[in-house]
Amino acid sequence: MYGIYNTMKKEFQFWICEVTKKQAEKKLFEKIGKDAYKWRFEVKMLPENKKLGGI
Repeated sequence: MYGIYNTMKKEFQFWICEVTKKQAEKKLFEKIGKDAYKWRFEVKMLPENKKLGGI
């Protein structure tokens, strides 16, 4: 499972939890638009304790 990680705040954001990196990136663009191009957001694998249970 993949989520959106903010490298400035050092935390996962936007409650995005997807099976592939591409799906997670697509959800990010749907949620915040062109601001997703900012360098601070990256798609990372969620640690086991951060899994959102299908959200």
